Amino acid sequence: MCIEYLECVFIGTCILAIKSARHIPKFDKDAIIILGCKIREDGTLTNLLKSRVDRAIEFSKMQKEATGKEIIFVPSGGKGNDEVISEAQAMKNYLIEQGIKEELILIEDKSKNTYENIKFSNMIINNKIENAKIAFSTTNYHVFRAGTIATKQNIFMEGIGAKTKMYYWVNAFIREFVATLVSERRSHIKTLVFFVLLLIPIASAMFL
Repeated sequence: MCIEYLECVFIGTCILAIKSARHIPKFDKDAIIILGCKIREDGTLTNLLKSRVDRAIEFSKMQKEATGKEIIFVPSGGKGNDEVISEAQAMKNYLIEQGIKEELILIEDKSKNTYENIKFSNMIINNKIENAKIAFSTTNYHVFRAGTIATKQNIFMEGIGAKTKMYYWVNAFIREFVATLVSERRSHIKTLVFFVLLLIPIASAMFL
């Protein structure tokens, strides 16, 4: 039964992850958070991180064209022990190189993981814009889990996913699935216990 349950959870997660990765947020956003990841030794962006920033820029242009509304970029990510600058600063440098005005960039450079990316960035945005409408940009396989992390903090934000190569997507998604499973382990254990308790009397009746 445990195997069948995990199969159902996996299939359900796949469906939701694909839908999340293809989702385009509404064009009413005040800010877009760019979730960080490791940068290169020279402080420039890896292809993975660059794709997240490019996707945020692409969304800002789509919104500007559709509604005329500017968006504030919030690159989010602290400085690791092996990094020369913070991930947020590296993303800011790249944004400026791409022609984004510095006054449209607010950096969040203290976070160490996705949970803190969202928490700290949300605080920065709401200190500047009351009741801000927020989007976030990350890699496509990461949109679903990042969204669930935001929801756990009672923060509503829509995600947009940057494309990555399919062979990498599959491996990365499996890691994301395991991480999601671990983070929700209490709920899954409770559900399994419920089914076991439900099946015990049924099984007993069949053998009587």
